[in-house]
Amino acid sequence: VISVSVLQWLCNADKSSHNPFKKIKTVLHNVIFVNEEWWKAVFQVYPESPKQMELITEQATRCGFTGGVVVDFPNSTKAKKIFLCLFAGTPVANYKMPQGLGTE
Repeated sequence: VISVSVLQWLCNADKSSHNPFKKIKTVLHNVIFVNEEWWKAVFQVYPESPKQMELITEQATRCGFTGGVVVDFPNSTKAKKIFLCLFAGTPVANYKMPQGLGTE
């Protein structure tokens, strides 16, 4: 799990020359340096808005990742955690996305 706010920082455009799409794409392409048949990367994220989460997931899809978003304790304001689970390569047979905690 990569538990830093790197993806949120990349969404910022403090100057007109900053391009969040390009910054996210660059980082996600560099994540693919792992040379295995199948692997996963998990980012813990705290998006500022649904639009920011959409930007991040859209760029991940454009970079060739599959996966999705897992939310732990979705009904809690304090314990809620959001994870972006990204997969690359040929998936292991019968692999399922993890389920969020506290979703019963």
